[in-house]
Amino acid sequence: MHFRVTVCVVAMVALAGCSSSSGVYRWVPFMGNGKKKGSQTALAKVDQNNPFGPISGPVYYGLEMRVKVNPEAIRLSDTRALEVHLQLINRSKKAINLLFNDSRKYDFVLRDLNGKKLAQWSDDQPVNQTPGYVIINPSERAEFVGNVSTRDMVAGRTYTLETTVVGYDKMRQVMQLTPSGERAVAPSKPPAIQRPTPTQ
Repeated sequence: MHFRVTVCVVAMVALAGCSSSSGVYRWVPFMGNGKKKGSQTALAKVDQNNPFGPISGPVYYGLEMRVKVNPEAIRLSDTRALEVHLQLINRSKKAINLLFNDSRKYDFVLRDLNGKKLAQWSDDQPVNQTPGYVIINPSERAEFVGNVSTRDMVAGRTYTLETTVVGYDKMRQVMQLTPSGERAVAPSKPPAIQRPTPTQ
């Protein structure tokens, strides 16, 4: 008899602990000691066999953000545009879905040290108003590429290149660039030789 009473009491306590204010029952899993990890990098543990190696960029929402500029050494005499690569590497254990309001998913903006915009990759890109998404599975990456003109850059000055994922304000990375080498000036045409016209 006491066994049945004990089982009924335990069942009632268990159901009371799982109930919500709306009367719908839900299971609340036990989450351990409740200590939160301080950094998002700590949440994204790297498998030793991961093809992308250790984390080298900032991590947002479980995605590591890496930005690479080609060429690394910028000589304005040889470089008309910078090829910028954005990699989003899934460092979590579940698929991550990024949602976008239109076809714009990323952008690159070149600014001088005063913050004045010199070039923006998306200015030359057509925009499709259809919402889009990108799904990145665990231990996989999505890569985006764009070109940024060096037309207004001057050798020896420092510039900032801002890389963003559109609609995700935290997903932003800024790097400094200092180009070298003067831009080659196109040779001017020699003046045409004027020949005297014979007089009659």
